[in-house]
This record gives sequence, structure tokens and C-alpha cells, in this order.
Amino acid sequence: MSLSYNYPPQYAYPSAPPVYRGFPAPPRLHWGIVFGLSVITLGIFGMIWMVVQANWVRKVTKNSKPLIWCLVYLCSVPAVFLIALTGGVLLAVLHQPDAGFTALLTGVTRLGMFVLYIVAAYTLKGALESEPIDIPLGGIMTFFFAATYFQYHLFDYNLEGRVAEQLNAPTEAALTSVSAPVSMPEIPPQA
Repeated sequence: MSLSYNYPPQYAYPSAPPVYRGFPAPPRLHWGIVFGLSVITLGIFGMIWMVVQANWVRKVTKNSKPLIWCLVYLCSVPAVFLIALTGGVLLAVLHQPDAGFTALLTGVTRLGMFVLYIVAAYTLKGALESEPIDIPLGGIMTFFFAATYFQYHLFDYNLEGRVAEQLNAPTEAALTSVSAPVSMPEIPPQA
């Protein structure tokens, strides 16, 4: 039995299919539940849920900046509570009821919390709009309803469809680089 050496090389060495990294499943809690729990807990659940969403973004995009900002925003609540408690105790011990100092401290902490919220929400928004997630988000809704608005889009995020789109739909570059099919030469029957 003789071997034929006129076998086309593209058929002799088949290439492996491209490897696609699957996304982990996004947080699957209905946005209405997120909104309801955020209202009941006076926003604490919304802060925690933003950390959950930022952790999912970190797993998908390897971008840890939204997670860090959301954690800083979440950890600022106990810090503000401890600052207020310490300030109140000090004013009570010193018998100095200074309403001006308390008002200044309250205003500064509220402003700081607002700035942390804006930075955390818009950093997470930017990560959700970037590749490979690509969810178009609006700025006004992010400002008013960050955790609920993000969850509204993540709950309907079709993970399976996104992966199937990556596997089944060839890119334009792949379509233009494919040349015309090569016909196989006739191989005479072996006797």
C-alpha cells in the first residue's frame, strides 16, 4: 500500500476550533426584588447588591476597579456611623454641645457618601458597557437607580445567546480571510 503525497495540507492537519471563554452567570435576582429590598433597608441592600454586580463584572472582564469602588462605598457606612458615634460621645463627655460642628460633620459626610456613590455607580456602568458585556446604559437612570437599573439589564442578559453568538456567528475578518474552497484531487484506486 502506497501513500499519496498530493493530499491538501488543510485537510491533513485540521485545526482545533477556537476556544471561547464562557461567561459566569450574572446575578439572577429580579430587579423588582432588588428595588423592594433597597427601599425596605433604606438603601443598604442596594449597596450590597452593587458589590455583587461588581464582583460578577470582575469575573467577566478581569477589571477590579468597580469592585474596589463599590466596596469602599459599602464600607463607608460603618465608618460614617463610627465617626458620628465618636463625635457624639466626645461632645457629650466634654459638655460642649456645639451644633455648628455637628452640622458641619453631617454635611461633609453626606457629601463624601454622595461622591462615593457617584464614583462607584459610574465606574460599574462603564465596566458594564465595555467588552465583552456590552450593555448600553443611560446616565440618568444610573444616577437615580444604579443597583436596580443594572439588575434590570443583567436579569435579561442572555448569557447562553451571547455565547452562542460568539460560537456561531463568524466575524467579518474571518469571512474575508476565507478563500475559495480547494477541490480535492482525484486519487486513483489502489490495487
